[in-house]
Amino acid sequence: MFDFTVLAKDGYWVLQDDQCGELGCYDTRAEALAAAGEWVRVIEAPWPVLICDDAGEWDEAVVAPTVIH
Repeated sequence: MFDFTVLAKDGYWVLQDDQCGELGCYDTRAEALAAAGEWVRVIEAPWPVLICDDAGEWDEAVVAPTVIH
């Protein structure tokens, strides 16, 4: 299953999975979390994402699957 982490790294936000590695690099935290929403469409359920900012502070967000219109 997916274990997502969004990390602030060198001025970007990197979406990572513990098994697949880096899934993408984004300009903002919101873009990285939106990308995680695209990945959780496969799961079809909200999914937790760990977030680490530039200061090394950790947070968690639950990302809902992106809705297909």
